[in-house]
Amino acid sequence: MTETLHEKRRHPARRRHAQANPVAQQRNTSSWARLQALPAVFRGADLTLRFQWTSRTASQYLYRWKQQGRVQAFGGHSDVFANLQVQPKPPWEQALLLAMPSALIIGIECLRRAGWTTQIPSAPEVAVCSSQPRYATPWFHTVPCSAAWLLRVAKGVRPGQSGQAAPQLSPTWALADMLHRQGWAACGLKPDDLDWSAVTPKDRAEWPLAAAATGKPTGPMWPALNQRCGT
Repeated sequence: MTETLHEKRRHPARRRHAQANPVAQQRNTSSWARLQALPAVFRGADLTLRFQWTSRTASQYLYRWKQQGRVQAFGGHSDVFANLQVQPKPPWEQALLLAMPSALIIGIECLRRAGWTTQIPSAPEVAVCSSQPRYATPWFHTVPCSAAWLLRVAKGVRPGQSGQAAPQLSPTWALADMLHRQGWAACGLKPDDLDWSAVTPKDRAEWPLAAAATGKPTGPMWPALNQRCGT
């Protein structure tokens, strides 16, 4: 309904507030509908394009949604968020790749997923190319790596499995890398912590190439593997 002259004069403060508050101007569409239109993980900057908002308006909505528990930040200055309304259990590996596309799962988590150990790291270790941004996040422990290292381990990279978006090192390559960088115990595992019966012939066949690519291990692995696997 067209606002009358009397109403304009009667509520000048209300009109000024609506003009100064961009969030108030967007109330015709509910926050629920807006979040339903967003994917499970998204960038804050995407809101300006999708909804034709200014950066200020997008920041105001993100702040409100975080306060309401509708979204959760991935961490650092990544500008990546999980949409809790669409997916209450966030796909953090999707968020990881959105924030750091070169991310590669390494370390104990690779062995756990393969059934080699039951130990669960407090945060999966992730290698990120040092030439790209790396963000602090509570969901992963990120470590820098060179582009040359990523090329050396490329033959040991496995694509993400169902429900696990990020690529990862095979368990053999992950163990070779851990032993080269830290050695037994310092890497968080001892030989007796591994279920050697879970090591397949294919895993064993990968060891010479993995050891050569990652560097000489600081502790014995292959003799122990031979002894426990009966090879």
